[in-house]
Amino acid sequence: MTSLYIHIPFCKKKCNYCDFVSYAGKEELIDDYVDALVREINNSPHFNVGCQAQNNAGKPHNELWGIETIYFGGGTPTLLEPKHFDKIINNINSSFVIRNSAFEFSIEANPGTADKTKLKALRELGINRLSIGAQSFNDRHLKTLGRIHNSKAVHRFYGDARSAGFDNINLDLIFALPGQTLDEWKHDLDIALNLTTYPPNHLSIYNLQLEEGTPLWEMKKSETRNPKQIRNPKFQIPNEEEELKMYEYTIETLSDAGYKHYEISNFAKPGFECKHNINYWKNGNYIGIGAGAHSHVNGKRWANPNCIETYIKESRRFPDVTDTETDKRETVFLGLRLLEGLPVEKFSGFEKEVAELVKDGLLMKDNSHYKLSRQGLFLGNLVFEKFV
Repeated sequence: MTSLYIHIPFCKKKCNYCDFVSYAGKEELIDDYVDALVREINNSPHFNVGCQAQNNAGKPHNELWGIETIYFGGGTPTLLEPKHFDKIINNINSSFVIRNSAFEFSIEANPGTADKTKLKALRELGINRLSIGAQSFNDRHLKTLGRIHNSKAVHRFYGDARSAGFDNINLDLIFALPGQTLDEWKHDLDIALNLTTYPPNHLSIYNLQLEEGTPLWEMKKSETRNPKQIRNPKFQIPNEEEELKMYEYTIETLSDAGYKHYEISNFAKPGFECKHNINYWKNGNYIGIGAGAHSHVNGKRWANPNCIETYIKESRRFPDVTDTETDKRETVFLGLRLLEGLPVEKFSGFEKEVAELVKDGLLMKDNSHYKLSRQGLFLGNLVFEKFV
């Protein structure tokens, strides 16, 4: 399976927790950036990685790459106008073959950056899966996160998306926020499960990660440097025990509501699992287009420059060879994110690590697979670092 990822690095405002390749205040570069995306789609030589010579019909190399999923991520892709997406999609259609009749075409969306008219236009362009970055339904927490929308905007945006024809919608939510209580998190989940008359098909539930250099990380670092200062309880990060209670409540509540817990942070109604992300977790082939985008094709990996201006000037990148051992390790720690785990044979050469993790209760054998235990789901990073 091969997937195509398009990175849109523009934002109205950088969120306080975000360390993604995204930039605020550079919207004047959007037209030039879209042109650069088109050049990379049409001209980059890395599309030929692993391909054979031209087929008997004389089709170009890149047409041999049939893709099964497309994902527009960011940043905030919905800052672009329909004309931009039309241009990008037309060039994708002329350069690739769509191989799957049940094709998944996703876009991330931020409430406050698209109205019903734009959403309808995106749906008419063939985008059939919407991932909404709600993050919370609590206005105080949204302010702490630095989001540009409030809870009312999420409700309105979700309703507009349904009205525009999106029948496959994911909702992103974050827990373990500064000052957040278990009851507040329960309330967020309750609202998510009762949106209009048609709840989300998919929920991505993440615990807050304080990434170095972000405003929230700086706030936490300041507390560490000054342990005697009086702390505002509204900005205290929940401890590990509180965070675990939130996670366990999430699993139980969403399972009872008919969602399948198929990956550490992801829950889906039957048939609505995210095919694009599953391909990542299975270490499949994917081609990344845009500033900061990464690619993995037949064991070769490469990445584009993070800087928008640099990318616009030179969007081509050649692949670097990834050694077999590194690719094998990545297959293991990525695959373990899925609740089904990995076949036992995938752990050949890692017998010592597996034995230690099983002994610690973080990994378990289930028939012919090793997978994370319930405790391992919460302490996944301790498991993954064994294979990095």
